[in-house]
Amino acid sequence: MTGRRLVPAVTAGLLVLCLGAGSRPVDAAWSAPGSGAATAAAAVMPTGTAPAASASGSSVTVSWPAATFQNGAAVAGYVIKRYNAINGSVAAVGSGCSGIVTTTSCTEQSVPSGAWIYTDTPVQLTWTGGESSPSNSITV
Repeated sequence: MTGRRLVPAVTAGLLVLCLGAGSRPVDAAWSAPGSGAATAAAAVMPTGTAPAASASGSSVTVSWPAATFQNGAAVAGYVIKRYNAINGSVAAVGSGCSGIVTTTSCTEQSVPSGAWIYTDTPVQLTWTGGESSPSNSITV
């Protein structure tokens, strides 16, 4: 019975010894020598501008003014949303206007019958601007 109690004690002692032997204090420092003034500017994502929509059969063309940053550069793209004009529920946008649209107009094909409004939201990489006011209501 004495041998069984000795094994856990010896194992624990070796573990403490091994852990203690490999630890050293570590120091780290960063330095940026220099002098002078520095400035930085942050870009603010713009809000979309209300689009105009027109229907021809079951196709709807949506167009909007370009959204730009404060320095005048245009955003990379837009996410277009379609809403039911009667109850405000969002509807899936079909081909031509789905995903990120990199122009300032798109034509959605095979739009279901109904009354619809559209919005545009500027996007840049992982940034998203504010959603625009809704377009005019169109009937398909």
